[in-house]
Amino acid sequence: MPLFLLLLSLMIGRLAPTPVLAETIYPSASARAAITDDLNYAGLVTALAESRRYYDGRPEQTYTVCGEQLSAAELSRAYGRLSHHLQTADTASLAAYLTANFRLCHPTSMLVTGYYSPVLAGSRQPSATYRFPIYAPPSEAELRRRSRAEIDASTDMQEYTLAYLADPLDLFFLHVQGSGIIELPDNSRLLVSYAADNGRPYSSIGALLIRTGKLSRPEVSLSTIRAYLTNHPEEQRAILQHNERYIFFGLSEPDADGIQARGSLGLPLTEGRSAAMDDAHYPPGLLGILSSTLPHPTAAHRVQRRPLNRLVVHQDSGAAIKGKDRLDLYLGQGDEAGRYAGEMKERGTFTILIPNLSFRADHSKIQHRQQ
Repeated sequence: MPLFLLLLSLMIGRLAPTPVLAETIYPSASARAAITDDLNYAGLVTALAESRRYYDGRPEQTYTVCGEQLSAAELSRAYGRLSHHLQTADTASLAAYLTANFRLCHPTSMLVTGYYSPVLAGSRQPSATYRFPIYAPPSEAELRRRSRAEIDASTDMQEYTLAYLADPLDLFFLHVQGSGIIELPDNSRLLVSYAADNGRPYSSIGALLIRTGKLSRPEVSLSTIRAYLTNHPEEQRAILQHNERYIFFGLSEPDADGIQARGSLGLPLTEGRSAAMDDAHYPPGLLGILSSTLPHPTAAHRVQRRPLNRLVVHQDSGAAIKGKDRLDLYLGQGDEAGRYAGEMKERGTFTILIPNLSFRADHSKIQHRQQ
């Protein structure tokens, strides 16, 4: 992410999370029928483990969710118990387990988009091929506040360069996605992730292309925006610099499983399970049910849509992901993930799962009091 996340903003228009209260959503028993999951549970176990790692670092933090006060420690315990059940669960047993141990809140209607981590050729040194720098956050406040156009024209920021790319469009869309993998000439890889931005307002280049008649609203997607920019190189600079916001990156160390993108919580994202949402409405790490559709681009340049129903975890945020009705689903790394993300602009619902009091309780303390 998931920082980030600006795919929706490109079609029509990632900061350190702060503890906030989620907006109250009233519960609905009828939402229980929505419980289903279309993915292998291994990824869900991984995603829940990352949420637990986040909560375990702040056990006393509390959140208001669906009218209930929940502590980070309670959510961690509940997600640990759910993870244990997932080791042997099938679809039917998962639905029964969740119904018995969680309360489902009324589904919230969502605009659902997708994002990914691009894999891009680059170099640690500039050359005739690699000319477009990826910057770390400058230490000087004046440098950090410059606009995109001013940063593009800068000659005093070399000391903050992490790597160079060959294509200015690759650099811009790396900013959009918030993280990416840079493949160096020696076949080693760097993971760059959102670290900061210049504080300037975000302006949608997708909206600009619509407003100026370059593209129509129905046809706007990541792929059509990029195609237009590729086919009109004389317009590239002006269009890209219309968005003054500039993203600065940091280098992340590879995880035990290799290079993995990290979201705004500083934790690895899980393909198909991690989602970027608005921290002002949904506490970081929160579990819920996403029901939507997933576009499947075909060789004939057509898009087929198939049902998407699964448990996802709020583990990222983004400048364009604002409001209780927005969700950006992390779809993985590389070109294939990018094709899916570039076409994903769907309607859907998100149903929060609230662990019952007994399910999130510290049983060791209850047993101690009974003795």
